[in-house]
Amino acid sequence: MTTCNCGALAVYSDPFNPYSLEYCSSCFEGYIEKKILKGVSRRVRGHPIAVAVSGGKDSLVLLTVLHAYQDELKLPMLIAVVLEEEIPEIQQERQMIIQYMQNEFSGLPIYHVTYSELFGHKLPNLVSANDRKGCGYTPCSICGIFRRQALFELGVRHSVDFIALGTTLEDEAATTILNTIRGISPSFQYDTSESVMKSSQKLPQRIKPLARISEDLLRVYVKIRKIPTISTPCPYAQRSLRSKITSFLISLKARDPQGSFLFNILKSKQESERKSVSQRQIYACERCKMISHHILCPSCRILFKIFELG
Repeated sequence: MTTCNCGALAVYSDPFNPYSLEYCSSCFEGYIEKKILKGVSRRVRGHPIAVAVSGGKDSLVLLTVLHAYQDELKLPMLIAVVLEEEIPEIQQERQMIIQYMQNEFSGLPIYHVTYSELFGHKLPNLVSANDRKGCGYTPCSICGIFRRQALFELGVRHSVDFIALGTTLEDEAATTILNTIRGISPSFQYDTSESVMKSSQKLPQRIKPLARISEDLLRVYVKIRKIPTISTPCPYAQRSLRSKITSFLISLKARDPQGSFLFNILKSKQESERKSVSQRQIYACERCKMISHHILCPSCRILFKIFELG
């Protein structure tokens, strides 16, 4: 029988760390929290932050830790943003998550916004219209573009400097592979100065404090903390290429339990980004007036193609 450093029964360890100690539930909880806090860089501390909460385990763990350590991180403002795609299969559970957040996080501002409010359409309606007209978008590509646009909109609206995403190590690896398949270049560094934007608005930066943490560890944290999450899978997920890449990564994890290949993918992504930093001009979309690096933002281009062409 193994004991934790605190003397309690040790039941958990970090399989992704070959030097990991064995921990009791309480100490392992603290271990995960320290890993998450390490992912919040110094440039972020002391700035207002919005956490994008989907209702899944990753974003709820991130919100839980940032809220608990708000004073330590010197965050002058922390808000939660819940985007509602208005998918019937998920809506009821998301309402339960919002109720949990209201009960659990005293004093935390929670902003619940629907796709209909921001874009005039529910995601199922967009998917149906896209399929009917054969425009070629997958549900996840539509949702991803609209979600990014919505988060920037809400970030500007609530004057935050950073938007925290619950993107895990596996998510980053899957995105890197997906972008490689699609021929998408590494991330750009946007110039958000007023002279370029011709606007007083400032584009919030996205941060990913969980990007070096496996979702396997976050599942344990959720179990220990008894955090409720949305259990119903998105009905559109299986139509995405990402789901196939995720399945591939899961099969690789069975061969490499320490997840070395995941960290290698992340390292190669970061090296590529450092070598290809460039700047792109920022505009106010001529249709919706939201900040974009195109004259017509990606969301408006999708709406135009789905509803107004042909």
